[in-house]
Formats: sequence, structure tokens, C-alpha cells
Amino acid sequence: MRKLVEAKVQTMIRPNPKPKEQNGTVETKKEEEEKFESTYKQMENPLITPSSFGKRPLYSKVDINCDKWLMTLDEESRLKIDNPPSLADGLSKELEAEIRYLGCELIQQGAILLKLPQTAAATGQILFQRYFYQKSFVRYHFEHAVQACLLLASKIEEEPRRPRDVYNVFHRLERLHRLQQSGHEINKETTRGLAPPKIDVNYINTKQHMINSERRILATLGFVVHVKHPHRLIVAYGHTLGINESRPDILQKAWNYMNDGLRTDIFMRYKPETIACACIFLAARTVEDPIALPSTPFHWFEAFDTSDRDVEAIAHQLVALYVRRRFPNWPRIKAELDSLRSAKNAEKAAIKAKEVAEKLEKMAPGDEKTDPSSGNASRKESPVRKSGEKDRRILGDRDKKDKDRRRKRSNERDGKLDRRDRDRDRGDRGDRGDRNDRRKDDKKDRRKRSRSRSRDRKDKNRNRDVGKRYRRESISPPRSRR
Repeated sequence: MRKLVEAKVQTMIRPNPKPKEQNGTVETKKEEEEKFESTYKQMENPLITPSSFGKRPLYSKVDINCDKWLMTLDEESRLKIDNPPSLADGLSKELEAEIRYLGCELIQQGAILLKLPQTAAATGQILFQRYFYQKSFVRYHFEHAVQACLLLASKIEEEPRRPRDVYNVFHRLERLHRLQQSGHEINKETTRGLAPPKIDVNYINTKQHMINSERRILATLGFVVHVKHPHRLIVAYGHTLGINESRPDILQKAWNYMNDGLRTDIFMRYKPETIACACIFLAARTVEDPIALPSTPFHWFEAFDTSDRDVEAIAHQLVALYVRRRFPNWPRIKAELDSLRSAKNAEKAAIKAKEVAEKLEKMAPGDEKTDPSSGNASRKESPVRKSGEKDRRILGDRDKKDKDRRRKRSNERDGKLDRRDRDRDRGDRGDRGDRNDRRKDDKKDRRKRSRSRSRDRKDKNRNRDVGKRYRRESISPPRSRR
């Protein structure tokens, strides 16, 4: 039985290859089977446990490990992190980095206003970075993705917030940013008139965009949305180094570095253990009273499976983050993205119009006739159009006949004929009858209908009387005695 099932499986998944000639010789069946087995073993996933027949499914490659989002594990991911999808749509690398920084900053500020824990803010920023390494900023609005990441992160960290609250916070952040860009100082006096937005069409549309973006993020990430945070690792490594109680300022500084590093893509490049070691390494050198951590016989972070090259690269990236002098200009970024989107849409519309024109040219007839009297060129009517009109006419006549037939059959079943049916029958015989005959037929129809109604009424009354007589003559005891 096992051999039979295995043979069935092989027939289901194996194509039917024809024998190919190579150097004048035809491959035998045995060679084809060996070739198929070798390709099958290359395609199967060794992480999946085989079934009782020793076979692994070819396409069940569901990986829920969050380490798969490290963009430095394979060559394809490295190319993607060096050339994000937005660059292919005409976005510059500097503007792309500014949008990433702006989106992460809005998520952090929104989490503070929503009173979410820092882990939720970190989760939202990492999801934002993951999503836009798969999608383009030109094709998808980053504002909708920011709100969706906040909403999704609050659910992941079990601190759910309503879409209405997320929309209110995002609307307030947008108005605060406009005030800041116009040169006003952010204080109680300038923010006193910022009222929450009204529930109108704009709110309904934004909420729908938020929910759609959340679904798109989940589908793009394959529902692998859990994140390993280095917060606990920083505390654990500090305890190992003995600086938690003696130097709490180093621990606080490393914690701040880690939170600020969420604005960069270090969580796409390195593991949490490496990031925690780099934050402690940089904090020990930049506090007011720096200390030297153990470096003999080897550096302390090598005990946590971290290389000095990665630690120094992360430290340089964090230091470069504080060189930024000004906040990204949100209206300017929005205007540039809108111009790129409009150019992209115009290009798509031109391509679509070209395709439609080509289809119309193919459908149009080749030869044309000219009318000498009018002097205008008149095309032949397309045979496709002629056949379509003919089919519609035939179908209409058929539907009409079917309708008449059904009505006539229902009238015959009810024992009454319709005047239209009698007229049609007479017309078929060549005699339609005069007006007096029609009046007589109408009287007969009315008489038949009244008789049938009175007969139905009598049957109904008779049944009711029989029921009363049966209850009166019944010898069963009354209900109280039962």
C-alpha cells in the first residue's frame, strides 16, 4: 500500500518529460528518473520534517522566524538594502532616507501621545522599515503606513488603541509640524487652538486607508510581525559586565542609543545581540566619565558572538545620526512624492491608451469603401458586430416566446385562460373575433373566477365546521383532568 501511495504521489508531482536527444543518443527512462530525483532533492526544504513515506512537500516553505528579515543573509537581500524599491521609481537615496527618518519619528511621537510602551514604538518603527524595503514610497503613501504601523504595533504588544485615537494623534502631529515649519515655537499658547478633527468624509477615508494599509503590511510581511528587542539584552549584558549598579549612567546612555537607532536601518542589518553590544560599547566611551571595558585576552563583546567590525559599524551609524541639524520638511517631501506619483500615473495612462489603440486597430477591418456621392469614407460594418446584433435579436425573441409559454401554462394549470392567449390562438387560425365575442369571453372569465373563489370559501368553512364538530364529539377528557 505504501508503494502504491508513493507511486500516486510521484505521478501527481512529476511532469511527463519526453525523451531528449543528446549527442544522437536518447535518454533512457532510468536516467530520467535519476535526474528527476536529483532536482527534487534540490528543491525540497530540509527544515521540514518528512512524512511517513519519507517525502517532504515542495512548496510548504513557511518560515515564521523573525531573523529572516535580516537583509544581510543572502545576496538578494543585500542588493535590496543597497537599492530599495523606491529608487526604481525615481526617488533619490537622500530623500528616501529622510522619509524613513520622518516616518520613524512620527511613530515614536505618536506612541508617546497614545501612551504606549516603548516596545510598541520600537515594534512599529521596525515594521515600517521592513515594509518599505519591500514596497516603494512612490506607490504607497507613507502617512497611511505610519498610522497602520502604530495601530498594528499596539495590537502586537497587547496595548490596543482605536483607529479614531490613532487618527487624532496623527492629525495633531501634522498640525504641530506645520507650526514648527512656519517658525512658531511649540508651547501651550500656540497649541491651545488645536482642536481634534471632526468625524467627516476625510476621517472615514483616512480610516479606510489605515485599515487597508494594515492588511497590506500583514500580507507583505507574511504575518511575521514579532520582533526581538535588545532592551533586555542591554540589562543582561550590563549585569554581566558589572555596570548596572556601579555605573547606571552607562546603562541609561546605551538605552537611549538603542531607542534612537530605531530611526536607522540597523535592525535590518544586524541581530539584536550585536546592537546591544554596540550601544554599550558606544555609551561607555561617550559618558561624562568614560571607562574602559575588558579587552584582554579578547574584547568583551566577542563572548556574546559579536565581531568588532559590526560593533564599530553600528557605532559609526549611531554617531552619524546626531550630525543631523534639521528635521525633515514634511510638506516638501509630500510635494515631491505627489509629483513623482503624477508622472507615474501619466506614464501608466499613456501605456494603457497605446494598448487600447493597438486592440482597436486589430479589431478594425482592413479594407474601406468610399461613397462617391458623399465623398466620405464609410467602413464596412464589422462582422463581429453583425453577429452580435443577430444573436441579441434571436435571444430576445426566444425570451419573449418562453415568457408567453410560461404564462399560458400557468393559466391552464389554474383552470383559467387569458384573453391574450385566446386572441393569439385565434390570430394563428386567422380569425381574431369581434368586440362582442371579447365581451362575452370577459364575462365568462369573471364568472369562472367568482365561482372558484366561492368554491374555495365553501371548502374553507366546511373544514372549519368539521374541526368544531370533531372537538365537540370527542370523548377525550378535558385538559384539566389530564
